[in-house]
Parts: sequence; structure tokens; C-alpha cells
Amino acid sequence: MDKMRSDTVKKSFVIIVWMTLLASGCVTRNFDSNMELGRSQLHEENYLEAHEAFELAYKEAKTTKAKELKDLSGFLANGMKNYEEQDFKAAQAEFKAAAAYKAKSSEGKHLVTKAMEMASVSQSASIEPGEGKGGSDNAEEFAEPNSEALERKKSSTLEKPAEPVKEKALSEHQAEKLVRDYVDMEKFPHLQIEYAREDKKGNYIFQVFESDQESKGSGHRAVWGWYGVNAETKEVYEVMET
Repeated sequence: MDKMRSDTVKKSFVIIVWMTLLASGCVTRNFDSNMELGRSQLHEENYLEAHEAFELAYKEAKTTKAKELKDLSGFLANGMKNYEEQDFKAAQAEFKAAAAYKAKSSEGKHLVTKAMEMASVSQSASIEPGEGKGGSDNAEEFAEPNSEALERKKSSTLEKPAEPVKEKALSEHQAEKLVRDYVDMEKFPHLQIEYAREDKKGNYIFQVFESDQESKGSGHRAVWGWYGVNAETKEVYEVMET
């Protein structure tokens, strides 16, 4: 009876050992296959697929190398995703996290180097468009125009219709009458008026002077005053002339 019990115990022990070894072999095969899959995906720069493979390997056996490759491939996968979505600041944060990782394995060190490169690329891409263009704009502004540009400018100038001459609200004759009324020349028959010029603002300028029989033909005039007339408002005002 004791012998039968002893044989049963031995058989049970053998079965347990065999199952343990079998399970251990399965774990080893799964770990190795996932690690190999992860490495092949890294070679193709498929960082998301590599991360998933290393994550499965780490679940099978929590080794330092599996964790290292799982973490680094995860940073790169997230960084690449953000970069493609043009979220450059978020991408740069992921790449910098990978670049600061203290990798031990050769694969891990390669991923750190890749992360450094992508951190630099994402930083350049995050610069706002249009910065640093001042020099090129100035160069274009002062560049000598080519013959085609000159021809277009000449053509547009020739084809541009002449602007119609704006008619004044007040004629010269009407302005003269306003000055006569302003000076009240009817009370001074010896006074005469003469149109002198038009100023820069388009106003009429007149000279009022005294005239008598003795001064006729001598060219001498006794100036009474200079007067301007606003062509728009019809206002008469005195002008200081020398």
C-alpha cells in the first residue's frame, strides 16, 4: 500500500515538472517570437507595431531589454503620430523623452539616436511660417525689374483711361464778381480788378489796384489789395502778397 502511494506521488511530481517545463518552453517561444517581430518592425520603422510586439514580449517575460524597447518604441510611435497630425510641440515632447532615455542595448541606442534626429526636425517644423522672410522680401522689393514686368507696367499705363477733368463749382468770372462785391468796388470807380493766378489748392487769386489817368501807360499801379476766392466754398479772403 505504501509502495503504491509512493509511486503515485512520484508520478504526480514528474507530471508537474513536465508541465512546468512545457509552460516554460511556451513562454520562451512566445517571448522570443515577439521580440523578433518587434526588431523586424523597428527595421521597417513601424514603431507602433514594434511597440505592440515588445509589449507582448514584456508580458511574457519582464526583462530589462523588453521594457527598454517597449518604452522607446512607444515614444517614437506617439511622436510620429503627432508629427503626421502637425502637432509639432507634442511630437517634440515625445521625441525628447526618448532622446533622454538611458538605453543599454544596441537597438535601444539606435532608437535614442533616431529620437534626437526627429526632435530636431519637429523643432524646425514648429517655427511659425513667415519668420525670417524679411530679407527675401526686401531683395524682391529692390530687385531690378525684368523686361516683361516693365512691358506690363507700360501697357497698363497706356491702357489706363484718362481721368475726367473735374469741373469747378465756381468759374473765374463768378469769382471775380464775388471779389467786386467783397471790396464794394461800385463805390470806388477808380479801382480795377485783374485775375492773377490760381494757387496750389485751385483757388482764384485777384489783384485790385487803383488806376487814374496819370498812371495809364506808365505801368505803375497802386495796389489796393490781393484777394483769393475758394473755388469750392466761394469764400473770399485777403491774400498777403509782396
